[in-house]
Amino acid sequence: MKQAFQTILLLVVATIGFAQTPQQRINAIIGDESFIAQFNALPAENTDERLRIQTHLSYVEYLLRNASVSHLTEQQRQNRQQVLELLNEYWTAGIFPSNYDYPGERRPCFIDRNGNICAVGYLIEMTAGRTVAESINERHQYDYIMDMNEEAAVAWASEHGLTVEECAMIQPAYGNPGNSTDQPIKSSYGISSGVLGGFNTAVMINNFANRNPSRGRTVSYVGLASGAAQIILGISNIRKDEVNEFGGFYPNGKSYKTQNNLSYLNIAAGSATVITSALNLYINKNVKDKRNAFNLYSYPGMNQQLNLGLSFVRSL
Repeated sequence: MKQAFQTILLLVVATIGFAQTPQQRINAIIGDESFIAQFNALPAENTDERLRIQTHLSYVEYLLRNASVSHLTEQQRQNRQQVLELLNEYWTAGIFPSNYDYPGERRPCFIDRNGNICAVGYLIEMTAGRTVAESINERHQYDYIMDMNEEAAVAWASEHGLTVEECAMIQPAYGNPGNSTDQPIKSSYGISSGVLGGFNTAVMINNFANRNPSRGRTVSYVGLASGAAQIILGISNIRKDEVNEFGGFYPNGKSYKTQNNLSYLNIAAGSATVITSALNLYINKNVKDKRNAFNLYSYPGMNQQLNLGLSFVRSL
């Protein structure tokens, strides 16, 4: 009873899978049958791209290894076995192309802009040469094999004991790396940046305009500390964009461009505060404090005697 229920569930999920739009399927022939067979579910929007491709190619390899080859010649059987070994080598390595030019849909990609080659392209490259694969790519980079009408591909498939349909069954459709989602700046980071930035702006204004050496030195010492704090704040909040191993943001990449721009601004402003504070200290290091003035003077006293007096004046 349990086995029958699982079979019915698998059929239901498979039916839903084939009802998917072509833009969602990983393969034009069998759709996401591989993922359903492996996980009893359809892939989700955030399913790991490499897992999805490897699951498909592993499943197709299994199907092809177990298909009847009685109609093939001995040489075709040997070539077919070689191709299946190469297919296993390819999907195990896990280096796949990306569809950079069709956002929002899955498309085959024979060779992408980074030189990464698709599964069928790899099989052709390793048996017929890279030149043949690149020649096909020039004319059919994003085409499905069933739509290519490429004599070289048909001849290669026949020589290696494969039908065109079997090649099409191998061919994955790849996701678009997409655009990253720029992450918002955390409020705590924004507030601390604003407070330090405002304070250090006031310090720099004082460094340029202050005429009171003693007070200026005090502010400059504070500026050294606050400027360093702003530099540390900026450096500690620089984040690296989250991308996949293919160099794209698919499916849930994150960009920290806005936050990093604020971090670079903090580093620049903090550095300017430190530099102007240090410069102000250097310029005023030998300037005496003229706020306090002492004066010795004489004044007439009784019996025409001269008396001495001392005065102290502090300027604000």
